[in-house]
Amino acid sequence: MYLQRRVVFNWFKKLKKEQPQVYIGANILKLNGVDFHIHAIHKNSNLSTTLVPPDAILKKISMDVFLRDYIQELQVPGTAVLHSHVYPKYILWCQEQRAKNNNLKWIHTYHLHYFKEHTGKDLLNWQKEFNRVFVEEASKADVKISVSKWQQKFYKEKFNIDTIYIPNGVDVAQCDKADAHYFQEKYHLSNYILNVSRHDPVKNPGEFVMLAKSMPEHNFVIIGSEFSELLFQEHYHIIPPKNLKIFGKMSQIEVQHAIAACRCLISTAKKEGLPTLVLEGMAHSKPVVVSNEPGSMEAIDNGAYGYFYELGNMEDLKGKTLLAINDNTIGSKARQRVLGEYDWKVVIKKLEKMYLENYETISKD
Repeated sequence: MYLQRRVVFNWFKKLKKEQPQVYIGANILKLNGVDFHIHAIHKNSNLSTTLVPPDAILKKISMDVFLRDYIQELQVPGTAVLHSHVYPKYILWCQEQRAKNNNLKWIHTYHLHYFKEHTGKDLLNWQKEFNRVFVEEASKADVKISVSKWQQKFYKEKFNIDTIYIPNGVDVAQCDKADAHYFQEKYHLSNYILNVSRHDPVKNPGEFVMLAKSMPEHNFVIIGSEFSELLFQEHYHIIPPKNLKIFGKMSQIEVQHAIAACRCLISTAKKEGLPTLVLEGMAHSKPVVVSNEPGSMEAIDNGAYGYFYELGNMEDLKGKTLLAINDNTIGSKARQRVLGEYDWKVVIKKLEKMYLENYETISKD
């Protein structure tokens, strides 16, 4: 406990000395879209930013412990912009800090509301609480951002919350570092159809396994934390076919190697904000096939830059997959869309403009 406190309070001292312009949180240091998003802001911004908490602290304690034991002791020195994402305790901290300090501005980004698709039935209590905080508390931020146009419309029509559209981004530079040959040689795999997912009702990985069973003449690969043959048998009641290779958790760069080596990328998700994985597939110039949920449809512009199928319709999924693996042009078109709209080099300029406008407003006051 003493060592934990020393690490945290040394960081507090560093903040007082350096006085970063933007505080971005809550950082969780996990392989998911929101974490990629906030790390990309920190990495690409030319402004002075800090993650809350920084990666170095999360290697010592969990985000939950930090938010439970230390967040209330964090006082922001000087003028700054607070930028909240997803996690209620950090959102509430931003709200409290903003209310008592006129030298701060607060920006909140909406990534994805929780829907029944996240559970297949009623939302869990913690999901209901997240939604409540999104609507009742995050809506009090000085600036609200939505990562997708469909969600911008949803929050306005459902809750009368006005948001500015600044899309989720993709790290094209990292995608371009991927080595298809490395993945092919290491795992002796090539010419395969890929899905990267997780064991979660909203990600719907079972539908991809069923696709593999329906196309025995093709090779399939699925990557995701907790995935195993036993998991699919016990939780999804599917016996994975022999033409499907199952991988557990992989690093972000390993996933990029896998995408670079694949024939096409499939997303079977039931609900997305603006899916990082789909954008990564497009950045790799790969044909993508997505379910007809709104976030994925927005990424491919309703079929202009990828294929979509009716969620739950296996024949439609199979048909669109066959079209995708034989399409030699749509992947390059998709990459151009990403470069113009979703590359972090483009997205960060929009965010920095927002940061500076708010930061300079404080300075003038």
